[in-house]
Amino acid sequence: MDEARELGIGEVIDDYTAGRLTEENISAAFVCAVCRGVISASFAESPQLSSFQGSQFDAKLEKYRQVSDKFSRLTVQELAARLSARVPDTSSGISAGSSELSVLQKAIRSGGRMLPIRKLFDSIPNLLRRICPCMLMSPISVAQYIDPSFPKFDLVIFDEASQMPTSEAVGAIARGENVIVVGDPKQLPPTSFFTSNQIDEENYDKEDLESVLDDCLALGMPQKHLLWHYRSRHESLIAFSNAKFYENKLLTFPSPADIVSEVKWVNVDGFYDKGKTKQNKAEAEAVIAEIIRRLKDEKLRKQSIGVVTFSLVQQNLIDDMLAEAFINDPQLEQIANEMYEPIFIKNLENVQGDERDVILFSIGYGPDNDGRVSMNFGPVNRDGGWRRLNVAVSRARREMIVFSVIRPEQIDLSRTRSEGVAQLKAFLEYAAKGRSALAAGSGTAHSDRESFAQAVADEINKLGYTAKCGIGCSGYKIDVGVINPDKPSEYIMAVMCDSRNNASATTSRDRNILQPQVLKGLGWNVCSVHAPDWLDNKQKTAERLKAEIDAAVERYRSAPDEKDCEAPKTSFSVEFQREEAERIEDKCERYASVQLVTMGTAESFYEPQSLKAIADCISRVVEAEAPVSRKYTEKKVIAAWGITRTGSRVDKVFDSALSLAKVKATFSNGSDFYWNKSQDPESYSACRIPDGGEKRSLDDICARELSNGIMLIMNTQIAMARSDLVRETAKLFGFSRTGGTIEQSVAAGIVYAREHGLITVGEDGKITLNE
Repeated sequence: MDEARELGIGEVIDDYTAGRLTEENISAAFVCAVCRGVISASFAESPQLSSFQGSQFDAKLEKYRQVSDKFSRLTVQELAARLSARVPDTSSGISAGSSELSVLQKAIRSGGRMLPIRKLFDSIPNLLRRICPCMLMSPISVAQYIDPSFPKFDLVIFDEASQMPTSEAVGAIARGENVIVVGDPKQLPPTSFFTSNQIDEENYDKEDLESVLDDCLALGMPQKHLLWHYRSRHESLIAFSNAKFYENKLLTFPSPADIVSEVKWVNVDGFYDKGKTKQNKAEAEAVIAEIIRRLKDEKLRKQSIGVVTFSLVQQNLIDDMLAEAFINDPQLEQIANEMYEPIFIKNLENVQGDERDVILFSIGYGPDNDGRVSMNFGPVNRDGGWRRLNVAVSRARREMIVFSVIRPEQIDLSRTRSEGVAQLKAFLEYAAKGRSALAAGSGTAHSDRESFAQAVADEINKLGYTAKCGIGCSGYKIDVGVINPDKPSEYIMAVMCDSRNNASATTSRDRNILQPQVLKGLGWNVCSVHAPDWLDNKQKTAERLKAEIDAAVERYRSAPDEKDCEAPKTSFSVEFQREEAERIEDKCERYASVQLVTMGTAESFYEPQSLKAIADCISRVVEAEAPVSRKYTEKKVIAAWGITRTGSRVDKVFDSALSLAKVKATFSNGSDFYWNKSQDPESYSACRIPDGGEKRSLDDICARELSNGIMLIMNTQIAMARSDLVRETAKLFGFSRTGGTIEQSVAAGIVYAREHGLITVGEDGKITLNE
């Protein structure tokens, strides 16, 4: 007793000695006191815990969500703006026939006559990457349209890689700098129906595996497992695959209607015509009747429909019967054509990658007319047949209805060793019995009644509602679910507690934004209860919780939550400011020459007292017209003294005055060029063109400025022949014809741009803008 008091839990001893505790409950009271002591000590040692207030924390989370959402929207807008800015301006007025832009415009105007797509792509390799930064192609399209010499893509991504043979994938891989291979090894491999089974036994180690995904896994390439499952809007639609094929490692999200399964089994009265047509007419009629029922219902028709069969024969039968139903009732066909996703009817072999709101499943196989059941279920019996079943049973977003004449108990596993058949029997049992059929393989539910979540649930039950803990059948569970008092088959509120479930989320964004966002998208009302608030003032926290549940119930009563049948949004609009297109000339500065007054006679130019005046004239020309060539500057300055020609005597005086003026000089294009004090030759970005008045000779323009003009042209044309670039550059600076001096000067600008990594000059003379 003394030791307990020294440890700070003397209240247990006091209550026992006062008779308020008995021997039966003193042990539990002791544990409770120790736990409270540990909690109090933890709060005292942690400023974050001792100062924690749930309302402030929730306000901070809300601000975090708003900032994150704004950042996401801005990121999309910025991406759209950046990509749009890379699309060249077609209003430049340049008509160089060799430029990639001109080639594309000509192809567009001619409707692509006599110009195969591959040849067009070969003609505009750089422009194509700008206007189509992301291209969606099949491997065969890559081989048909993209020449191996085409500039490599930064990234090649394979989707559904489990169905892609390595031999078909290598061509596309070779056209990229990096590759990402996305696929599920537990789904369909490539079809082998039309391929030979010949294997080079002597070089077996060089044989391809089933798919490029398998080869990548065998090579030990870096892997990233994607565990969140989004497709199914009801957890029961993915629960079977998760439990049987993914070891319950997928994180799936329960829906408010989690109490009732959305996988339904319809036992059809009929038989499988094994010996003759190999059809199951009864199942086909049941599937068609369900499709017609849904198309005639104004709400149900908003949900897209897919039909999956086990055989091609059954697929064709249902397809023919649906076509006949549309002929008999054309209005049904019109309704079907107006659905946001068309109805599909596919078999196990070709359904991978497809999804619909509602999947109607026809097993087809079953007892024959004499009641005999064969253990042959088509593709499911093959090696890896369970992968085909996995694909088929995970196609639905909202609901799956399984039609079969065979019952699960009629599948005798002692007559077959096929894993696919065993999983088919398990699936039929799941469809018939619901989640109870997965009890052995499902995730462990929270059963600890002493947990915080259970304490919250108990308090909610005291408030007059019914609450359950651990909602969900995967590793992700809602801590407490409150049942809708007006609709006991659904939940009205998800209560998230400070639980291990929350702590296991890898990032704050997952825990506080994405997971609640997914739950709200499924129709949940979501609220949080924080343990520090509960410990500090349980009654106040319970009152706040009751207010939120009451409000959710009131919202439901004012607008009953009907089953969501609306088609999902398939587009996302981005709004951003648009700039009016500018001509190249509008991006240039206007060149204006400085006028020098008469300073003296030719004789006075050589007098020592004129040296300062000459230096001042040099400074005026450089200040007004820099960058300016020595030849132009000297000619302009000596003209102020009435001198028209240069010579060694004139050069000597000019050099002396130049030293006095102290101007900055660089050498390019075979001449010195002078810069004023405010200019940096390395970062100079201006391009000056004549404004209808005096124009400069191209050899009086420095290579840097010529390069700036060249880049303005290349930014619109992307790639063009050298001769066209020379002509367009000369035209930009005011010359309608080219000649030796002009070509030599533009060549200096081209050399400057190439040396600075702005352009690439190909072996064929074609000049290309660098990315």
